[in-house]
Amino acid sequence: MANIPIIRSEGDLEIVLLHETHGLLADIINPDLYFVGGTSPDQSVLFHTHSSFDLFLILLIEFIAEGQKSAYIDKKYRNLSLLTGLLWLCDKHKNEGEESGLNIAILKFNSWIKREAAIKFWCPEVDTEIEFMLSNEQLISFGANTTKHHFLRLSTLFGKLESKCNKAGYVFSPQQLSAVLPSMIDEVNNRLQYHSSYIIELLGNVFISLNALIIRRFENNPTNRVLEMEFPEGVTSDTFKDMYGSVLVFKRYERSRISNYTPITTHYLKLRYK
Repeated sequence: MANIPIIRSEGDLEIVLLHETHGLLADIINPDLYFVGGTSPDQSVLFHTHSSFDLFLILLIEFIAEGQKSAYIDKKYRNLSLLTGLLWLCDKHKNEGEESGLNIAILKFNSWIKREAAIKFWCPEVDTEIEFMLSNEQLISFGANTTKHHFLRLSTLFGKLESKCNKAGYVFSPQQLSAVLPSMIDEVNNRLQYHSSYIIELLGNVFISLNALIIRRFENNPTNRVLEMEFPEGVTSDTFKDMYGSVLVFKRYERSRISNYTPITTHYLKLRYK
């Protein structure tokens, strides 16, 4: 059982977070999805196609979506996302987080997705202008999940939409909600297009800092041999040791690989959508 790759310790969790987060951020901060236009500090991103934007949303929700029972440590299950995992990592390794800048970068992104703003849209099928509050995290969730799934798999989102509408004083039948959701998603996608440059700036800074942390760990013990590496305390499986070796050896990018595709956005793109 000892060699079965299940996250059973904080050491296992740390390795998986470094491996999975670096890989996902490399997919997001990626010239295959978009190019950066303008000059600093007035840059913005332009996605190559609608499909590129859709893929961006799907990758983005993978960063913030919580995994149920994603780790079993000290006889307790933990529900973590890559985002909350990085917050945990920075709290555990405060010095590394400060030296790399990861603590500030991840806190800035977390603060942004928790921010709320009013969303307002017209739904002609119910002849109503609808307005309620959504956090940026909820905005991303609606945009990404309606990109990935068809209506038969959106019961949870319909429930969340109904709750938001009821709280704001609107009462719609199930048939009406089916008309409200597409109207809402049009507005959601407009907002996410507007916010995308700043989101990529925030995540690019997380990526730069995480990459710097990994480089620093390699430089503290520069070896390509897994058997000679220093591992996080409590690793329970050789699988995780090999994964850690992969992180330190193959996930050390030149800073320019990331910074060239991390915009420094204009002040106006950091404001609320109007």
